[in-house]
Formats: sequence, structure tokens, C-alpha cells
Amino acid sequence: MSRPERGHISGNDALLVLETIETCLAADSDQDLYETVIPCIQKLFSFDYASLTLGTWQAAQRKWSPQALYSLNLPGSFWESYQKSNWIADPVVAESLRGRPHQHWSMTAGQTILDTGETRAPPLHPSAALLMDYGIYSGYTSAVAPAGPGESCSMITFCTGRDRGLDPRTRDILSHLTPHLHQALLRNQNNGKAPDILLSNRESEVLNWLKLGKSSWDISMVLGISERTVNFHVYNLMRKLGAINRPQAVAIAVSRGLIGLD
Repeated sequence: MSRPERGHISGNDALLVLETIETCLAADSDQDLYETVIPCIQKLFSFDYASLTLGTWQAAQRKWSPQALYSLNLPGSFWESYQKSNWIADPVVAESLRGRPHQHWSMTAGQTILDTGETRAPPLHPSAALLMDYGIYSGYTSAVAPAGPGESCSMITFCTGRDRGLDPRTRDILSHLTPHLHQALLRNQNNGKAPDILLSNRESEVLNWLKLGKSSWDISMVLGISERTVNFHVYNLMRKLGAINRPQAVAIAVSRGLIGLD
């Protein structure tokens, strides 16, 4: 994979992001997540607590079916109380289940939906009081929407005992990491097994340019084909890979060994 687009990420950050993505690709057990993936993320930004949750969401029934939960420094008593707090109605969780990819939340600054920049008042929900009871005051929650009906989605949260404001650097890091963390969770849930995917030569070419962050217009110029044809190949790629967007398609392809990291 090419180095992540800089934005607020330094050159050293980019190398650490790639190292963390590689640990996600190699993770095939719970032990790997705890002993390699999470420590790598801790090199990138500071957090005191984490939860990586995989499950399915039935919106019509408002039913969450859990599949896996990985938790750092959050005791069983916290999760027992959290389950009783009508957590699905928590404003941050509710936005995640609506498909919002990244949010920052703070008990004083409020809730910021990062893809739109919309900021809301601090959440008035029992789960907020519970978080503060356990010394948790701010954090980031990222979500990966399901690839299709009945497919798994994930909610990934990193939080701290300090009330910190939004850090654009952390936001950019999470935007690169989240699709790969989701793939690691899926792979662990499926015991490392995944169905074979066959791509045409042209689809592989398009996928490699997507990996470099190129737009459909850019790819059409490089390959000498129309932008409409590029979009047709991108649609087929996402359908074959079970992805809902281009970054997720790249993450799945790297996870499956269809394209390399460099």
C-alpha cells in the first residue's frame, strides 16, 4: 500500500500506520489483537481504554446481535452496567449504527460527527454518566457499516480519562486504520477463513490505482479508458469484495492478499 495521504499525519506517522496495518493483516487470533495490534495503535496516539465490537444490526427491530468484543481496561462490571443502560439509544452509538464512520465525543465539548463537522451538545444519556463513573471523559468512535444485509459491522472506540478535544491527526489516523481493524475482527471471527475472490486483470489494475488514492478520472487518464468504464470496474470490485466504499474495498483486497501493501 502507498503511504497514507499526509493531511495532519507526519512521515513517521505514515510509517507507523503502515506497520499497524501489517499487524492487522497478520492477526489471526485474539492474542494477536491484544499483543500486537493494540500496542501498535498505542504508538500512534494515546488512549487509556478501548473496545472493538463486531456484530450485526437489524434496524427495523432495533436489535444488535453481538459476535465478538475485545476490551482494554474496561472491567466486566462496566459492560454489565452498560448493557442495562439502553446503550443503543446512546447518541454516539445511534450515529454509528446510522453509518457515520467517525465521531469524537467529550463530556464537556460534546459530540462531533467528523464526516460532516456537525457538533452537538454533550450527550444526555445514562451511558454518559456511567462512563464518567469509570473515569472516561472523551474519545473517538469509528464504525464500519455492513457490506450487505445480514453482514457484520463494527464499532471501534478509543477513549481516555482526560477530557480532550478533537485532534485532526488522530482523526486522520483512524480513517486509515478502521477498515483494516474491521477486517482483522472479521478474520478472527471466521477463524481466518475467507472465500476465494477472482478478479480480472483490469479490475486488479483499477484496484491498485485505488490503493494509491486515485480518483476515477485519474485512473481513466492512466489506463486510457473512460471514467464511466472505471466506475463500472469499481462497482464490480465492491460487489465482489463485499465493500460499501473504496477504502473498504482496498482494505479487504489487502487482507485477502489480492494486492500488496507497497
